[in-house]
Amino acid sequence: MSILVESMKMPVDNFLGMLLYAVIYIFVTVIVLGLILKLIPYQLPYAIKSLIVFIGILISLLVWWNTIASPALPL
Repeated sequence: MSILVESMKMPVDNFLGMLLYAVIYIFVTVIVLGLILKLIPYQLPYAIKSLIVFIGILISLLVWWNTIASPALPL
């Protein structure tokens, strides 16, 4: 358990920490998008619902990249 806690200290500079944060961000995204899809009217086309899901996942990955992955990379 101490390995998990140490790997998640900021700034994250190891693969395990980045992976754990990615899983957390994706889990939160799934919950938020699930709630959003429940509230979207049924009459909207499937393509629009898929676009909303894609945008939500893209935003989640961008937030993960800017907060976790990007500061750890020595560029």
